[in-house]
Amino acid sequence: MIFSASLLEEVAGLLGILVILSALYLQSQTFVDPTIRAVAAQSLLLGGLFVVLFLESGVVDLLYLAVITAAVRGILIPMVMLYQVRRFKHSLRETGTGQRVPSLVIVGVVMVIGGYALFKTALLPTLSNPSVSVPFVLILLSFLLIVTRRNALSQMSGFLEEENAVLYAGALIAPTIPLLIEFAVVLDVLGVVLVGVILSATRDVLRTLEEPELEQLSG
Repeated sequence: MIFSASLLEEVAGLLGILVILSALYLQSQTFVDPTIRAVAAQSLLLGGLFVVLFLESGVVDLLYLAVITAAVRGILIPMVMLYQVRRFKHSLRETGTGQRVPSLVIVGVVMVIGGYALFKTALLPTLSNPSVSVPFVLILLSFLLIVTRRNALSQMSGFLEEENAVLYAGALIAPTIPLLIEFAVVLDVLGVVLVGVILSATRDVLRTLEEPELEQLSG
């Protein structure tokens, strides 16, 4: 083997930490553009992590998963979302979030600590893989991003982060299951459809991506 097992394990751990830091960075953003770019960077980091896991285990499916993750969630979907941002020049910043950013970051840090403690006490005896704590915490942070944002593109970034977490956990728990690759493809196709079609329709009808206007329409 070209790389030692200990080196690959350290690199995988470092990439996992960077993924969590990118999730905390997402919580600190009020502008939509850097939020999208951050989730794209997170997907690229995850693609690199899958490559490291492939080198560790030799499971070719992980290499396929790395390519899918980097190409679709790291490049394609963010490009579509950034195109939407350029069309909504008046909505580059999410309204009503700026004053809550410090508290959201603190909540995010608390969720990282609490999520790891919960995983260690409740799930680790069952899964027996401490590395799964990273995607578990990432899922919690993605939920926080979704429920605390009002802009549809920011919420979509939260859904992409959630997909990253689910695939990350799947790659650690059951990397040899062929359905994992198909599941990743389905999630990416749904993501493209949601961003490219639903948000475009919202733009054409409402000329905005903010939630209050959607509520006014339904009321």
